[in-house]
Amino acid sequence: MPKQHPSLLQSLPSQRVRVGDSIVDVAAREITPASAGADGTPQRLSLKAIDLLVVLIGHGGKVVSRETLLETVWPDTLPGDDVVTQAVAQLRKAFGSDEPYIETIAKHGYRLLAPVQWLDLPEAVEQASAAQAPATPVRAPARPALRIIGTVAALAALGFALWLAIGADRERAQRVAGGGDDAAPPFLKITSATGAEFSPSLSPDGSQVVYSGYVDTDGKGRTQLMLQTTAPVEPRALTHPLAGEMDLMPAWSPDGRQIAFYRIRRGASGGSSCHLMLMASAGGEPHPVASCESDRLRKFGWHPDGKQLVFGASNAGQPGVNAIEVLDLASATSRKLDYTHAASDLDLAPAYSPDGQWIAFQRNVSRGDLWLVPAAGGQPERLTRIESNLYGLAWSPDGKSIVFSAFRGQEPSLLSLDVQSRRITELGIGNARYPSVALKDASVAFVIEEMPTSLYRVRIPAQGQAAAAPETVFPSSGSELLPSVSPDGRQIVFVSDRTGDVRVWSGEIGRASSLRPIENFVPFPRHPAAWSADGKTVLMVGANNGIENGNEALFEITPATGAVRKLALPEGRPTYGAYLAEPGRLLVVSDRGAGRLGLTLYERRSEQLQALASLDDVALARFDPSSRGVVFFRNASWGLWQAGLALDGPRLLDDLHADPGGSLPRIVPSAGFYLQSRRLVTSDRGNWIVGAGDGCNVRWIAVNAAAGSRSGPCLDSRGGELTGVSYDPGSGWLYYSYGTGDASDIGWARLPQTPAH
Repeated sequence: MPKQHPSLLQSLPSQRVRVGDSIVDVAAREITPASAGADGTPQRLSLKAIDLLVVLIGHGGKVVSRETLLETVWPDTLPGDDVVTQAVAQLRKAFGSDEPYIETIAKHGYRLLAPVQWLDLPEAVEQASAAQAPATPVRAPARPALRIIGTVAALAALGFALWLAIGADRERAQRVAGGGDDAAPPFLKITSATGAEFSPSLSPDGSQVVYSGYVDTDGKGRTQLMLQTTAPVEPRALTHPLAGEMDLMPAWSPDGRQIAFYRIRRGASGGSSCHLMLMASAGGEPHPVASCESDRLRKFGWHPDGKQLVFGASNAGQPGVNAIEVLDLASATSRKLDYTHAASDLDLAPAYSPDGQWIAFQRNVSRGDLWLVPAAGGQPERLTRIESNLYGLAWSPDGKSIVFSAFRGQEPSLLSLDVQSRRITELGIGNARYPSVALKDASVAFVIEEMPTSLYRVRIPAQGQAAAAPETVFPSSGSELLPSVSPDGRQIVFVSDRTGDVRVWSGEIGRASSLRPIENFVPFPRHPAAWSADGKTVLMVGANNGIENGNEALFEITPATGAVRKLALPEGRPTYGAYLAEPGRLLVVSDRGAGRLGLTLYERRSEQLQALASLDDVALARFDPSSRGVVFFRNASWGLWQAGLALDGPRLLDDLHADPGGSLPRIVPSAGFYLQSRRLVTSDRGNWIVGAGDGCNVRWIAVNAAAGSRSGPCLDSRGGELTGVSYDPGSGWLYYSYGTGDASDIGWARLPQTPAH
């Protein structure tokens, strides 16, 4: 979904600058060359390349030596001399002009030749600079709305702030950590490579971070562990997996000497192997500790004594792996923690307290909360009552608080829970997930996800035919997800931030001019909207005026008029709603207490909803036109289930595994019900899962099909993440939201001091 976070270089007079005929967005690290035209695609650069450009701009056309560039852009490191050459090459390629922008001065350094004009300046800066403007101003663009100053004036306005912005990385990190009144952002982005960096783990002293990074230098792709200091410096590869291998979920040992992680190896025939690995944090050859299953990786943490690991549920709902387990490293044997746990509960992301006396964990998904249990087992205690989507947790070094990520409003943000008082504090870092806190240092690393998504459609090909290339549904510069097509295939609703804030949009397919946002409604983007059989209304969970904890409700929206009506449910907070074929009956998934979800069948009687039947442990349910029944997913049981219209006779319809003895992996590897449900297609012609695996992330796969006939064609061969699907059986078009430019980065920040009790 749409993401926002503060810029790193806020000391500059503006975040946009014209260099020659190209536009540079410093905060986004993007250059739009003039040759690309008004609708051209920006070129993304590394943080170092952008910093180098700012240094050249700051020297006002003078020659800058390689030594100065190394000391300024790569301080406190020992980079090779070629890093400057590579950064300059990146810049020249991005500018893409026949005119030289950056001149190489043999044996001296580099000089910026192109004129510079800062854009979008605050009024005070513009006025202060006007008196110092050169007699012959640089060329101005034909855009009177943009405020402009020349190179000399810009340098005068910057002063010492420019050095702070592009100076030593360690100084920048300390400035972020120290706070104060200098309007510094609350965190530091420490990675900037193309592709995705994720699963960070801080060393015990907080000086280094290890994380997984995806690389594809030879077209075969692999995910390796990367290591760097907690500053924006060049990382080094810690592991060197083979093509097709993935090194995932690294976790630093309490003594700082070892790193545990998963290694998955995909075979050429489609099979896979998985091992929990250990290696020295200084580098070397990793060795396996225990085997694992690649389709149900379980988040784990170290005991402070370094002798055992604690594992949570797999979030894939297999029986027996939805509770907490402890692995003894010396014997490689595991045992289930003896504690109170319901069969339908999913207990995720366990973490030992720094003294080893307690285990904090997340219980359940969609309506998740933090819980605490003694390390020896026993009765868990509920710590929070926010019932939201959670994305990781970690203890503070003093054991007094827990840092975690949870959906607040319309994006996940970092929060701190005081364990004794139960008080929750916002840390001021939005769009942040999966925090890792250093054992002996009050600092946190986390993932900043930056993956814009777009709406595509592709026609399902006839049997034996290849799929055509996907096409964009609507042009947009925003992020769009969770499409839902009307039963007649003419209308579509989806979630988008195309005008800045996140809204539900509706329109006619093929007519971009018909798109309109739904006013007075803010969606909670878990699942797509569900259409009524007559195509007049949709159901979706959201709020009238902003999503905050506890106020989500089920709404009925009329896209043609924009009318929004809240439905009064007799009980439970909803997470999803859908119509049956009869307009007077609804399926609603809602909270049953302590984050457990269940399904209720309601009948409308005037303005009242009367419960007719219910099922426990249901995460999402839809009407199935092909069987005239109900299909649904469960939290604690993998696969697609089926029941009658009265929710009678529930049974497992398809376990969503590959064909017995076949070469395909599970239909959605490593995914729990949440991702399964976003890939389900129901129609009067049958049901399908838009699956993943076997080198394709958008594959048409029949549900409950005969052995050998399940796997269908690959519909989109690009790498990326699928965030929602909708199918029009009349035309055969599959509509889906897909992100192909995953550029998630690692952030770092200082934690505030925990107040004394």
